[in-house]
Amino acid sequence: MTVPHHASTSSVSARVLQALASAAGLFLVGSGLAGCASTTPTRETSQAYAIYDVKAPDVAPARLVEAVKVGLQKNMSAVQINNGIPPSPLPQRAPRFQLASPLKGTGLAALAAASGQSLQVPTCEGAIMTANGRDTSMSKYGEGTTFFACVMPYEGGYSVNIYSTFTKASGAFSAATLGATLARTVTGDSSQFIPRTINDIVNGIKATGATVALTEAYP
Repeated sequence: MTVPHHASTSSVSARVLQALASAAGLFLVGSGLAGCASTTPTRETSQAYAIYDVKAPDVAPARLVEAVKVGLQKNMSAVQINNGIPPSPLPQRAPRFQLASPLKGTGLAALAAASGQSLQVPTCEGAIMTANGRDTSMSKYGEGTTFFACVMPYEGGYSVNIYSTFTKASGAFSAATLGATLARTVTGDSSQFIPRTINDIVNGIKATGATVALTEAYP
């Protein structure tokens, strides 16, 4: 039986991080590193995206959608899929996702802005499929990854858009987070698995016989 990526590589990383975090936590207690910058409770969110142009004249749309779904399932703890219908007529140029605030124009938007928070979600107009995935395998250590992907048809093919967020807590939120903050200098954090998820999606699409070209990405 093939073990999913998130159940193998991530679990191994979690075990290594747990051991290092425990050792780091004991070190902190013994050395009394209070007031250090590394112990200041900090929460950081990073965003990234990649946009691919897919040419698949002889591939059924359902196969492309399935490839995106499977790529996420291999790496995420949970996935939600919404299947739509293509627009009519199809747009002439490849469409692109947009970030929008669901609170725009409401009192909650002003409240969020006043507190220094910004809530934006990706949207894909005319998508035949949108997918949301979440990896919670490292949540004990203050790390979390989300993925959003969509498939939008246009006259020349398909635009596959992938958007991800990585949230990392560091410092003295908890003993586990505090220890993990120091342990990351050895193990890194779980954001290193984001490219793997994207590659699984792209390779799955290529396996259908489609050609895939990266047109835009950040960072």
